[in-house]
Amino acid sequence: MEWFIANWTFVAGLAATHLSVSVGPIVVGAFLAVVSARITPPRWVNPTRGVLGAIYAIPSLALFVTLPVLIGTDFTGPTNVVIALTIYVIASMYFSAHDSFTQVPRPTVTNAESMGMNSWQVFVHVELPMAVPGLIAGLRVAAASTISIASIGAVVGVRNLGYLFIDGFQRKIPEEIITGILAICVIALTLDVGLWLVGRLMTRWRFVRVDHA
Repeated sequence: MEWFIANWTFVAGLAATHLSVSVGPIVVGAFLAVVSARITPPRWVNPTRGVLGAIYAIPSLALFVTLPVLIGTDFTGPTNVVIALTIYVIASMYFSAHDSFTQVPRPTVTNAESMGMNSWQVFVHVELPMAVPGLIAGLRVAAASTISIASIGAVVGVRNLGYLFIDGFQRKIPEEIITGILAICVIALTLDVGLWLVGRLMTRWRFVRVDHA
């Protein structure tokens, strides 16, 4: 506790960096995962699942180091971390996004189409709202894993909360290591609760009681 009090501004700065390299990939990756899940033809679903599953199985540090070779970026810095985290979010959330759209009742879609809605209107007003619970659940998992994986970025030059692990081990300061762990947990839990609340607000219709006469 004494170490944190003496270094809280330093920790706050690392937390800000941690968030800056995590939030963007979560937002962009989730968007791309939802779009991909919605437009992937049925015959390509299983191959896509296989490829994304294989990508998600790649250790984060290995992907951070491999990306510069593939796309020509610097080996150190936030670019590789942001791109890698975005890929992980897509790979993680594609499965839940596809399942969420698959579970939308077909009769409901058919009724919407019979009322004159075009495909875009059906997606916005019917499919997407009904898929929100599954999408939020997938996003919560992806967000938690992204906040955790981002800490590995400290190894390749991104000075975020993961730096506290490295520095703490090197200097043998357990309080510094514990501070890093707790800070990451707090960020992950705060983001998870926030997404849960967003999900509740977007699906208030699920909690409306219908009184039958």
